[in-house]
Amino acid sequence: MNEQRYRAVIAWFNARPAAKQAAYLVSRGAVGAVYLLYITLLVILAWQRNPLWFGAAGVPAAAFVVGTALRAAIDRPRPYVTLGYTPLFPKKDTGCSMPSRHCFSAAAIAVAAWGCSVPLGIVLGVLAVVIALSRVLTGVHYISDVVAGLAFGSGFALVGWQIALAALRVCGL
Repeated sequence: MNEQRYRAVIAWFNARPAAKQAAYLVSRGAVGAVYLLYITLLVILAWQRNPLWFGAAGVPAAAFVVGTALRAAIDRPRPYVTLGYTPLFPKKDTGCSMPSRHCFSAAAIAVAAWGCSVPLGIVLGVLAVVIALSRVLTGVHYISDVVAGLAFGSGFALVGWQIALAALRVCGL
């Protein structure tokens, strides 16, 4: 999206308070739902003493650490800084836009959950896409930031999950 499109989308939401409130609720609700479902999964796996807990907890955590370091190294300015507009929900952050941490975290969680429960992984994958769309529509990320976040989180988690499974096999679990 270019400056005019960001401004047009934000103006559209600002002119419609109910739509703006819905965008806020969807944006925050999708993030909250991902973390609530993820914590629930981890609690259930721990309760069952399921060895998949180690991969389900460790892979997204590793993706978060590596992804956070990557975005700090890239330190891409946010679109509202570069293009000079106010996002739908103002933020103080000026950099570290790529990859989107919300997106790579949600994608890594979705992939890890998929390894434990395919239906849960699908739900979390859909929520990751909703988060990506909301990050662009609210004007806090470029499309490339969220695509990079989804790709990084998914790819990292796919590799990490395979390593975790191999480690569990080696340990006889």
